[in-house]
Parts: sequence; C-alpha cells; structure tokens
Amino acid sequence: MFPILKDSPLFAGLDQQTIDTLLEHASYTTTTFDTDTYIARRDTAYSGLMIILRGSVRGEVTDAAGHRRTIDNIVAPQLIAPAFLFGGYNRLPIDVVANENGTEILTLHRGGLFEMMQENMIVLSNFIDIISNRANFFSRKIYALSVLMLTEKVAALLLSTSSPATDTVPLDKTRMADELQITRHALEQTLAELAKKRLIELSETQIVILNRSGLESMVAPQ
Repeated sequence: MFPILKDSPLFAGLDQQTIDTLLEHASYTTTTFDTDTYIARRDTAYSGLMIILRGSVRGEVTDAAGHRRTIDNIVAPQLIAPAFLFGGYNRLPIDVVANENGTEILTLHRGGLFEMMQENMIVLSNFIDIISNRANFFSRKIYALSVLMLTEKVAALLLSTSSPATDTVPLDKTRMADELQITRHALEQTLAELAKKRLIELSETQIVILNRSGLESMVAPQ
C-alpha cells in the first residue's frame, strides 16, 4: 500500500505484506500539504500518530520576542511527535509545518495503532524504542543548549543537524547564530576554533564533520 513504510522505524523488521495486512485492519487517513502549510498547531489534541510518507516537515515554536524558531526537521518516513500520542496530556508542544510541496502525511488513529501494537509485538517494541530514543535525544539537546560552554553548544547543534550517514551541515550563519542566540562573530570564532582542532572543515557553503566522536565527547555529560 505504502512501500516507504518498510523503511519507517515503526515497522522496522517487518516485510511489506505484513505491513499491508496491519494497515488493512487499521483506521488511518492520508493528507497532502503545500510548502509552509500548517499540518498541526501547538496545543492541539494529538489523537493520531502522523507518519511522513513523502517530503519533510519542521517543528516550530515562537519565542518571547515573537520570532519563529525551528526545533527539528523531520523527513519521510519518520514519525511526528510519537511521545505525545498517549498519556494524560496528549497535545502537541510545537507547530508542525510542511517544508515542501506535496508533503504527504499518514495519520494512524490512536485506537488503530493500539490494536496494531497488540496484534504485532514487533510494532509494540519499535514504538517503545522510538519514544525512548527521542526522549534521550531531546534530553541531551536540552542539556547541551542550556548548560554547556559556547563551543560545546555549537558542537551539539552540529550533531543534532547531521547524522553519521551525512556528515555535512549547510553553512547558514544567520540561522545558526539565531538558534543558539549568539552573535555571528561569536559563531564564526567558535567554528574557526573547531576547524583548527580538525573537528570540522569549513567551506563557503557547508560544514563537514571530520571527527564526530570528538564532537560527541564535548557534549557528553560529565
């Protein structure tokens, strides 16, 4: 039905036939969005798990000064805010916005997902792993952005916006400085320091991570 779901972390370890069979008995909808269209608003009830079938989305918040800040970028076939689907306060903490035309979202209604997890233990195990991994990721990000030194904050940002498979980050000094709430000059000095240590390599358009483990050791809690 949706071949991309075979690569989704929710269905990891399942073949396409099993996924299709699970979906045949589940309640879900699919919706397509244009660039910069709101998919969901902050504080709205989250009654169905959203999975990106095509395109990408970003999570945004508005700070006290009224500036929009991107918290996370998520691409197909990842899940959107799975940790907020269940529990006593199942409301989204962010706005979810489409990054590109044709972004397609599958919404798997909560009851259908619950039945799916009862029917298939792999889906249940995957869902628990996803929530645990996201909680760990955001706890480290919050720690890094709140208590670490400037070089460590920059290292944390580089790690959170890249992956071992794609060790490059677009060099957008304005966006990075804004997200870290520092000046461009301070950012440039910090990037130069990291480059001098051969942790990263700078060009006019991108940052290449040369030593991921070195950056990780900077942001690891002591």
